[in-house]
Amino acid sequence: MKKLLTALGFLFLTAPALLAEDRINLSPPSAFDRSTIYLNLVLFWIALIVLIVLIRLKLREIERCQEMDAGREDEKMPMIE
Repeated sequence: MKKLLTALGFLFLTAPALLAEDRINLSPPSAFDRSTIYLNLVLFWIALIVLIVLIRLKLREIERCQEMDAGREDEKMPMIE
């Protein structure tokens, strides 16, 4: 029990020292670079949404073809030998 309290005390005493370190600014310094990053993010999300819409359209087309039994008509056609 004494070891557990010592470990917890050590954890709580070192946590503020770890949080007090210098902050690193990760954003680019120039406005041009920031706008380029935001533009790329917008284009990425637009492309992702377009891909999802295209996949949904393709799935609807597949379901429509399955409802029309298009695949079964080919089986009923006579074979030319």
